[in-house]
Amino acid sequence: MAERNRDYLKQEFQDGERPSGADFADLIDSFLNKTHDGLAVDTDSNLILSSGLGLGDSARDVAGTLRFNGASVQFHNGTSWVNLGSGGGGAFQPSGENGAVAYAGGNVGIGNFADAPPTYRLEVNLGNNTSEAEHVRFGNVVCSNGTGAFQPYAYVSHRNHASNTAYALRQSPQGDVHINAPAGQSVSIRQNGAEVRLAVSDNGNVVVGSASDLLDDDEAVLQVNGAAFKNDGEETWSITSDMRLKEDIRVLELGLEQLIQVQPVRFRYNGKAGTPSGQERIGVIGQEIEKIFPEMVQHRPYQNQDELDGDDLLIYNGSALTYVLVNAVKELATRVERLEEALIGRNRR
Repeated sequence: MAERNRDYLKQEFQDGERPSGADFADLIDSFLNKTHDGLAVDTDSNLILSSGLGLGDSARDVAGTLRFNGASVQFHNGTSWVNLGSGGGGAFQPSGENGAVAYAGGNVGIGNFADAPPTYRLEVNLGNNTSEAEHVRFGNVVCSNGTGAFQPYAYVSHRNHASNTAYALRQSPQGDVHINAPAGQSVSIRQNGAEVRLAVSDNGNVVVGSASDLLDDDEAVLQVNGAAFKNDGEETWSITSDMRLKEDIRVLELGLEQLIQVQPVRFRYNGKAGTPSGQERIGVIGQEIEKIFPEMVQHRPYQNQDELDGDDLLIYNGSALTYVLVNAVKELATRVERLEEALIGRNRR
């Protein structure tokens, strides 16, 4: 390297002066040399150093300036000096430092780790879910804690619905899992991306085979779009029948007279109102049986009224028909008993 400074060399190389060989040597040594100094320039004009670069302290507050200050490498971002790290962490701050990103033992933490180092490979400290600053976002997916009493819970949501009431998935510290949708929206389990197998409709009813209620404003808590099967050998569902739960108990007056008016039919569904088109069934006609047993038929609004000429859909529940049949059998048994008594009396004559 040059042994004399630039001011001295400038004086030696003024007009009329005769620089010495030592002057020329110092002049040459004052330049950086690619070969001697291990320098190179790539195709993008970036300077490449084959050896290390030593930094000193600097007060030059210009964006892009590097310096070594207080055992840390720092750069100036145009507003203030920012630590690049001390201890090999690059942009990460060791635990206990004031940086927003910390590292310890190969683990990386985001947030405040002044009290304890991160223990997971990637750890994000989150607090009460009061703002987006307490969310971790991956595309449209947001992970967060809950709000208030639900802060200990784990939440997964769409970024537009990251709240205690609009989340998609929630798990408590005890392990129970909650699947949820905002009010007015449905929850569904699907196959092949779009085929709904099980859903909770926007009215809160459980629907098998559809994402929405089978009828408008349907009050049926459980609905099945298609066939249903159970293998316990029982053809009917068990129901509550305790006398202590009933009042206004009266004898059923319906029996044989009404039963003989029922006309069973064979038919095929035509596909309207979601029925299985072309499938043959055995049953009754709602309009006909309503005239005999109005209690067994309900009029319900249907979302596509044009299919039904603007009329309500008739829904038939034939469970009461069993008890009408019991009365009819009892009436027939009474008649048979009377006939038997009459026949015995005639034979005695």
